Amino acid sequence: MNAVLSLWAAYWAAIFAQLAHLRRQEDGVGAVTFARIAGVLLAVGLGLFLSVHAG
Repeated sequence: MNAVLSLWAAYWAAIFAQLAHLRRQEDGVGAVTFARIAGVLLAVGLGLFLSVHAG
C-alpha cells in the first residue's frame, strides 16, 4: 500500500511542479505556492518509498 501511495505522491508532485512552471511563465501568481506543494509531495513520496524498501 505504501508503494502505491509513494507513486501517487510522485504523480501529484509532477502535476504541481508543472503548474508552478506554467504560472511562472505567465504572471508568476501562485508559482511559489505550487512549487512548495510539489516539494512537500516529493518529500512525502520519498519517505513512503524509503519505508517500503526499509521494511
